[in-house]
Amino acid sequence: MSEKIHRDPSGPQAATTSPDSNRRRFLMFGAGAAAAATATPLLAAPAAIVDVPAAASESQGYQDTEHVRRYYQTTRL
Repeated sequence: MSEKIHRDPSGPQAATTSPDSNRRRFLMFGAGAAAAATATPLLAAPAAIVDVPAAASESQGYQDTEHVRRYYQTTRL
């Protein structure tokens, strides 16, 4: 076999695709299909409705209750 036969792109096999390029195309198609299958449910889902929490009621400040008075009694020395 000569060197020219192995490197000549116009040979009989030049018109057909090689098994490697077919496998690459198949894998690229598979990767694209997997990405599309993963993204489809995410894109098709409706947007979540978020309720805005009501503003907190105004603080009434310090309140002297029975509970507070008992706590202060326990802290006296």
